[in-house]
Amino acid sequence: MSEFSEVLRYREVLWNLVRRNLKVRYKNSVLGFAWSLLNPLLQIGVWWFLFKVILPGRGEANFMAILVTGFLPWLFFSQTVLDSTACVTQEMALIKKAYFPRTILPLSVLLSNLIHLGFAFIVMIGLFIFWRVDVNIHYLLVIPSTLLLVIFAYGLSTMLAAWSAFYADVKFIVSNLLGLWFFLVPILYPLYTALGADRPAGNWLETLIHHSLSTIKHLYLLDPVTIVIVGYRSALLHGGQPIVVTITDNMTKLEQQDALIKQAVLRAEYPMLPYVIGAVIISLAAAIIGHWIYQRKAGQFAEQG
Repeated sequence: MSEFSEVLRYREVLWNLVRRNLKVRYKNSVLGFAWSLLNPLLQIGVWWFLFKVILPGRGEANFMAILVTGFLPWLFFSQTVLDSTACVTQEMALIKKAYFPRTILPLSVLLSNLIHLGFAFIVMIGLFIFWRVDVNIHYLLVIPSTLLLVIFAYGLSTMLAAWSAFYADVKFIVSNLLGLWFFLVPILYPLYTALGADRPAGNWLETLIHHSLSTIKHLYLLDPVTIVIVGYRSALLHGGQPIVVTITDNMTKLEQQDALIKQAVLRAEYPMLPYVIGAVIISLAAAIIGHWIYQRKAGQFAEQG
């Protein structure tokens, strides 16, 4: 508790770092803060062109909404984790000059990216109105989903911030791992396509994956980032339902019936509550361990400059 009271005492330092982070990111750019909204929109536009124009028939009916609801929480998470790898080394002059709770450094990164997420969310609501996506009370489920992501991001950020102060390789490793992680969470595809996927046995690797697929899917659903993306889509697109198999008007009645059966089977096989509880436990454990590692290493930061 003393650490949190210290952060409150030095909240002015925290707020100044947050404001500086927001200003520096787009300093001397013509569009300024608008880039925080344009960047994800441009990337989503490229994916729309790929899946709806170059590869027609591969995307969902509401593909753009699916992309936005998956990409925005991922963008917040990945940017926060990546920025944390430099937050200590960039502030080495301040660390040597003055005392303040060192936890403020990763917290400032987290809060500045959370503000970006808030503005991006406002833009997303505007897009939903334009796309005629229903805006309803289930949107409030975004709040606990975001809180879960904040806790998980804090844990990884403090851990990586501490290690990166001693090992310059950390930021390069994190950058590459985030690139791989991006394809392992349901951003470019809805959840049911991953849970319903099967891999026929072929060579030794395919055989191994085939026999391990059930375990892989259960582990997949314990990833807090996956749970958060599912939470966002459940809140914003599916009326609170976590697993929804898309049914379109151009489907035959038989295809629609098969989709409903598949949806019922997946919901029975993967009840989300145990996975949500597991993701919460993992996130809390990451936050506690990350904070402990960071506090243990914080006294040695000044020696690394």
